[in-house]
Amino acid sequence: MKSYIEAHERNDLDRLTSLLRDDLRFAMLPDPGTVTTTAKDAINGWLSGGLFQHGHDDWRGITTTVNRMPAAVLYLRTPDDPEYRLFAIAVLHIVDGKIAELTGFDAADKPWLDLPPTL
Repeated sequence: MKSYIEAHERNDLDRLTSLLRDDLRFAMLPDPGTVTTTAKDAINGWLSGGLFQHGHDDWRGITTTVNRMPAAVLYLRTPDDPEYRLFAIAVLHIVDGKIAELTGFDAADKPWLDLPPTL
């Protein structure tokens, strides 16, 4: 869990890729459906969506649990904002030390789990 957050905070895409299984099951709610993808394709999809690009590359994170599953709470600071704002929650199912399933929730501008809206 800590490695996942640190990879985001450092924009270390190689490390993030190494944490994901090559048969990763991924869902980003509220979008319907779950896809099975390789780690590299997952990262490339996030990059093509703008993550880890300028303006979406200054991360902080904290850990929590959701339904007794480990979860990373990700906060993003944009260039024009002095604060890190709640962005997404990633619920992780870890198998043999790698992330086998990642269910993401868009948390921007939403009250979630009594989490602080800013860091």
